[in-house]
Amino acid sequence: MQRRKLLWASKRRIFINVFAVFLLIATLYQNYIEDSVPASASAYGNQFVSTHTKWYEVLSYGIPGIETVNKDGAKSENGMGQSVFNMIRLVTNIDRQDIRSLIRAEIPVLATVKTTTAIASNTSALPNFDKIKTIPKGKPIVALYHTHTAESFIPSSGVAHAPGGQTGEIVEVGDALVQALAQKNIVTLHDKTIHDYPSFMKAYGKSEETVTRIVKENPSIEMIFDVHRDADKRANVVTTIQGKNVAQIMIIVAQGQADLPQPHWEENYAFAKLIKTKCDAKYPDLIKSIQLVDWRYNQHLHPHALLLEVGSQETSLEEGEQAMFLLGDILSEIIQENK
Repeated sequence: MQRRKLLWASKRRIFINVFAVFLLIATLYQNYIEDSVPASASAYGNQFVSTHTKWYEVLSYGIPGIETVNKDGAKSENGMGQSVFNMIRLVTNIDRQDIRSLIRAEIPVLATVKTTTAIASNTSALPNFDKIKTIPKGKPIVALYHTHTAESFIPSSGVAHAPGGQTGEIVEVGDALVQALAQKNIVTLHDKTIHDYPSFMKAYGKSEETVTRIVKENPSIEMIFDVHRDADKRANVVTTIQGKNVAQIMIIVAQGQADLPQPHWEENYAFAKLIKTKCDAKYPDLIKSIQLVDWRYNQHLHPHALLLEVGSQETSLEEGEQAMFLLGDILSEIIQENK
């Protein structure tokens, strides 16, 4: 009996130590939010391209008591590890079997980790794009919002995120698109609701409420964009168009998952490819890529909803605005052609 008590006490100490390590990791991840975190870095699918490591293995890797090494050298959790993950799920609602639970918590993975998404490179054969219905005069056709409203550009503001619930420069990037479309007599609804304060971790839940309201109150809306800036080196996200430095745009298309349906992903994908094809012809390199991700990012709420990553924390506000002026020209063409 005494031996059993000692064994239990030993296991209990191990469990407490391991759980303390996990809490420390969670804290470090939360602190990482204050650095440059791309909107799409919350999760990039069930595996990482570079190592094929499952997302939860990033947390368990190298922590004694959680992982073991099997005979072929692969790492796996032992019984103790399963108990820890169960406790983590109980306390934090993060389920290692469900990548979406990590996304809901919005604990960002490293921006350098890439995704298993498909990259749209061949856009010669475009799926059908629904014609735009007749729009009442003065009603908005395009809607913009920002899940991460605080995002800013270091060269312009000196910070990657505006502090304390203030709107960042990414909102001014959205204003530039509004201006570009206004020059073509296209009305745009720009919602500037702050979603990432006081809780960055609940930003997508709040922005989903915003998009739901926009769609309900504005049936004339034909396009919805969640405008972000990425986290990357400047050299990877800037180009020169018509003699000016311009921030490149990455388009994120969410496919959903089996129990997290995204009924509009193919329509959204067709829309993204249409934009890229037109930009490639008129403004080469403006659209850096299209990425498919295994989540929703509010794109289940509308058939022409996309997430745009405009430049990064190392590009300037002016370069982001230049990108929006060019994109506005392309979107106006699409609207005119599809009336």
